[in-house]
Amino acid sequence: MSQLLLHNARIVTGRSIIPGGLLVRDGRIAEVFTDEHIPVGLGERESLDMAESILAPGLIDIHIHGSAGVDVQNADGAGLARLSEYLLAEGVTGYLATFVPTDAGGYLSAGREIESFMKAQDGAGPGARPHARALGIHFEGPFVSEQRCGALRREHFRTYDNDPRSLELFFGGSGGSGPAFARAMTLAPEVRGGLDLARAVTRLGARAFIGHSQADPETLDLAFEAGARHITHFPNALDALHHRKPGAVAWGLTRDDVTVDAIADLHHVHPLMLRLVYKCKGAGRLALISDAIQPAGLGDGEFTVWGERIAVRGGRTSLAGDPKDTIAGSVITLREALRNMVGLGLPLHEAIHMCSLVPARAAGIDGEYGSLERGKRADIVAFDDELNVQRAFIAGGLRKESLP
Repeated sequence: MSQLLLHNARIVTGRSIIPGGLLVRDGRIAEVFTDEHIPVGLGERESLDMAESILAPGLIDIHIHGSAGVDVQNADGAGLARLSEYLLAEGVTGYLATFVPTDAGGYLSAGREIESFMKAQDGAGPGARPHARALGIHFEGPFVSEQRCGALRREHFRTYDNDPRSLELFFGGSGGSGPAFARAMTLAPEVRGGLDLARAVTRLGARAFIGHSQADPETLDLAFEAGARHITHFPNALDALHHRKPGAVAWGLTRDDVTVDAIADLHHVHPLMLRLVYKCKGAGRLALISDAIQPAGLGDGEFTVWGERIAVRGGRTSLAGDPKDTIAGSVITLREALRNMVGLGLPLHEAIHMCSLVPARAAGIDGEYGSLERGKRADIVAFDDELNVQRAFIAGGLRKESLP
């Protein structure tokens, strides 16, 4: 039995930040304690004085296409490992590799790589390099609206005709699909067969998200009953809020039983709109995502992403040479999104909640991840007061210190 005692820290709970520490036993959180009640009589253990660091649950990014020069749909195991090490250095301990619409061969080859990587990370021994865990696949499309395509390529869009074989590519037995690997699918419920698709995805044990959609409130109500209860990169790629034609934005803001996620890079969504979403949804129903693409972490320059030339300037992307300066993806990290929300005046523990437990709940993995609670995996990040990552723990054992 291995034990790790982390003490003299500030612990992020669901309601506040308290002085105390954590006891980790065999990779799971055994106890959360205050400074007045440090466990005694533990026997052999490793003990670390955290010097009043902020101990938070590892951040969970449920919508990320790549970073550090790696695209999750065009990466081998070495590339996925490089991406995962980069993410851990940014405080992300788990993520959903997010696929944009492509052809069948593209889905299958990328799925196989993710499946192989996930199996390898589960079998990694004590000497393995620490990295964020790939927790499954999030399919962004291809069953979405051509009128709200965003940066997705329409030539790969599909409709669903209630034929189970049309989902084999995503949830069948090959290419890393199936509930163990396919965690979520973003869909537009108004496309042909969209409601049946939401039911099928839910029945298969994955999560149906709403996105890239022009659905009206009546269709969205039906989608909710079919199992689609979360909205992707809200309010991007949805019909704009209109006072006589409410769509997914009004519907999402007013339904307390619906969660949303947002890109808090202050480019995709104006800070005032982020405040509005927070005011309507609260910390318990708003998740933060990066939606990051391959150039994230590489600084300014021009890059080729999904066959397009993308310019990155000052943290904002655009299609190279586009006179309209059209935004073309995110290059933020989840830690930077966290910092931006704190900069907007949100309490730190609430902003961390939006980067950990809320996305974990949306993806259906909150039984294992997303909070510092007894019995959960000890995926833990230590931040300083400027929200720089000092240490990261994966299952309480593999430890990365003095992260860049």
